[in-house]
Amino acid sequence: MSNLVEVTQERPIPDYEAYSPSKIRLYGVPVVSLDLKDDSIFCIPVTPDKCLALIYGFCYQGHCYSLPEPVIVLVNGEGDLAQGCGWDPDYYWSWDVDKQDQTIHLQVQSDSFEELILKRNINTTKQPVAYSIAFQMSHRGGKLTE
Repeated sequence: MSNLVEVTQERPIPDYEAYSPSKIRLYGVPVVSLDLKDDSIFCIPVTPDKCLALIYGFCYQGHCYSLPEPVIVLVNGEGDLAQGCGWDPDYYWSWDVDKQDQTIHLQVQSDSFEELILKRNINTTKQPVAYSIAFQMSHRGGKLTE
């Protein structure tokens, strides 16, 4: 995975009346469905004030960033037409959130049950993340002294 890319053109116009140092503007599209090989899962919001969104970038304290790969998160509201950071308002939406707000991040992977369940959970083929957890536990949470 690569690092964030800061977009240096078309920064948003500052809002002098309502500045908040913890405000983040997310740019993306609402998730209507997740397409599988032969089927689709439709994402119908439980309440009209929450929806899943596929986020491609964000703006934080006047700087615009593009994500290395889009992420699916739960956001409040239907969103507004995208403004600033070069996102086309004909295709993209924006959501204003506070950096301390709680959300849900969904990580979507598509593969066979063998790859996603068996190979990732059998002792001989654990992912590198599992090794780092074991390493931290063996060193008292990463501390070498008590």
